[in-house]
Amino acid sequence: MRIFLIGMPGSGKSTIARNLAKEIGYQYVDLDGIIEKDAKMFCEDIIEKYGEDKFRELESEALTKLPKGDLVVACGGGIVIKKSNKALMDGINFYLDTDLDMIKERLETDYQRPLLKQKTLEQLFDERYLKYQDFADAVVSNNYDVDMTVKVIKNYLRNEVNK
Repeated sequence: MRIFLIGMPGSGKSTIARNLAKEIGYQYVDLDGIIEKDAKMFCEDIIEKYGEDKFRELESEALTKLPKGDLVVACGGGIVIKKSNKALMDGINFYLDTDLDMIKERLETDYQRPLLKQKTLEQLFDERYLKYQDFADAVVSNNYDVDMTVKVIKNYLRNEVNK
């Protein structure tokens, strides 16, 4: 089975994906990592040099190159920009719904996200919120600790298997 985590930049996708994969014995995949490896450039450099449209193209391409098997995939925050990506995400999509204040706090100590140089977090959220809802099979709050979020996702997965 493939599990995809979607959400705003700073919502905790990579952290939750890494922890969830470890707990359930799946392979962790960072979609941005695949893009960077293939392009031999950091994501922010791709966006600055070639633009967001080119980056989104590479992001869709990376979805088609995911390894086989059981995966937990941390997607980039803008994976929902291209509606066609939804069809490429063959698995369960969890939207990590995180309060903007919490995201701001997390991003204070993180690197500057390229798109946040052009738009505010609120603008990105307004543009993407309904798209996250559309892509999501389940919405999980990530306002608390990592272990709680992982536990909620595991419970959801357990209930899906038992249906």
